[in-house]
Amino acid sequence: MPRLLARLRRLGRPTLATALAGLLLLAGGLVWFVPYLLRKQVWLAGVPDPPALFQVTEFPLAPHGEACLKDVTIDANARLARLALRPKPPNKLGPPVDLILRAGAYRGVMHVPGNYGGGLAELPVEPPPGRAAVGTACVVNVGSKPVLLDGTNETRTLSRSTTILEGKPVPGDIALTFIDNRPRRLIRKLGEVFAHASNLTDGLVPVWSIWILAVLVGVGVPAGVLGAFYRALREDEASGALPPARAGS
Repeated sequence: MPRLLARLRRLGRPTLATALAGLLLLAGGLVWFVPYLLRKQVWLAGVPDPPALFQVTEFPLAPHGEACLKDVTIDANARLARLALRPKPPNKLGPPVDLILRAGAYRGVMHVPGNYGGGLAELPVEPPPGRAAVGTACVVNVGSKPVLLDGTNETRTLSRSTTILEGKPVPGDIALTFIDNRPRRLIRKLGEVFAHASNLTDGLVPVWSIWILAVLVGVGVPAGVLGAFYRALREDEASGALPPARAGS
């Protein structure tokens, strides 16, 4: 034991402190980050038109009327479609509504039964799309009463979609979200996450470069922090602020 202590002291306090900090970072990653990678959870499959952050914009849809969102990305993993709708007036029950997705040869129809009080509706996407595509999402009021669709007219939440209400373009977006309700681990979705990140740049940043960047960040940032910590301790030791370790036995 005395020999081991003597060897550790010869390494110097900066080296020992940096090694201890590295072990703590590794332990923190194993305790927090690894379980997060391996835990199964439900994921968003896409938010073509996000909801409002502060002020909800209402889009009234008359009986047998139609409201469409053009240039909507329908992800291949979309299993549920989420939208918010409320009866008009609010003290009544809402009419039945259809959500129709179209993208090339793909067509999916979802139905909201009538007599609801309003709120979020999550509809199974049937059939699910075979691949991601850009298309149109239309909400059709198939009942005899008007309905209000929640959306946004906030600049920060507007998307590239165009809203067509009763055949006429209107400002703002109807909120629409797609969900993948199949619980999966994040580690198995990293490829999809990086592919989405590449799509946000229109392919300017390829997927392989995002993988390299992720590895560099995951390894380089902790290494840089530990290196800066070590250099600061060495400078303190050289200036006398940190007394050097004695060899001892």
